[in-house]
Amino acid sequence: MSAATVLRNIWAIARTGRVPSRRALASLAKVHGRGLTRHWPFLPRSHAGDLNFDDLLELQHARSQSDCVIVVGAYDGVENDPLANFIRKHVCRGILLEPQPAIFARLRENIGCLPGLELVNAAVAQASGALPLFYVPAGIEGLPHWVTQLASFSREHIVGHEDRAPGVSRHIATLTVDTLSFDDLLDRYQLPAIDVLQIDAEGMDALLLSWFPFERIRPGLIHYEISHIGVVDLERARARLRGFGYTLFPTESRLDEIAVLL
Repeated sequence: MSAATVLRNIWAIARTGRVPSRRALASLAKVHGRGLTRHWPFLPRSHAGDLNFDDLLELQHARSQSDCVIVVGAYDGVENDPLANFIRKHVCRGILLEPQPAIFARLRENIGCLPGLELVNAAVAQASGALPLFYVPAGIEGLPHWVTQLASFSREHIVGHEDRAPGVSRHIATLTVDTLSFDDLLDRYQLPAIDVLQIDAEGMDALLLSWFPFERIRPGLIHYEISHIGVVDLERARARLRGFGYTLFPTESRLDEIAVLL
């Protein structure tokens, strides 16, 4: 990273008036190529390893004045949610979208009391309207509980989990859900900035990244799943992100990726 990029991030942190956490400082060092393998004497050793999403969330909090998030595929706000702790720790403004009505009810029960959050029972699509959503109902004997997280506009995506959840293809149901485009979402809620865009779209993450209006607004941090994206689509998504100034980092699991606007 250039010296100008380092100074820009230091200035952003100074301008917020917030005292950065040690994790934020470690993250700043890591994204600029420092501290990836060596131990910094003034930082806890547990934070000196590879960069992870929690590190970058703390960096984004330190350099932003808004703490504004968009979560596409929020599920219930608890299970396998990489933003759950951050949203509870910091007073965030945000939009959390979950299309499944039953799961949305759990989302509202779990975090509906948190201030500043708009919970939206809809999915993001290329255009606003309605689309059929494929999903697996809860409580089916013999299937693991996590199959309810597989809701997708692609039936084939759910069928692709047959090896891990034998019989899942026999229990796929369909419902029609409301959809919102990113542009309509931004128009409706008038977000001045986006600190974090979290996408968990069950095989459609690359498409959502292609639909996002980066010309209009650029999130400081983007977290998305790559394990179900084909090689060509993934490289196309990465090229688009790099073209808008993002630096890409793998997560520890290598199932997800993080794009950071430095």
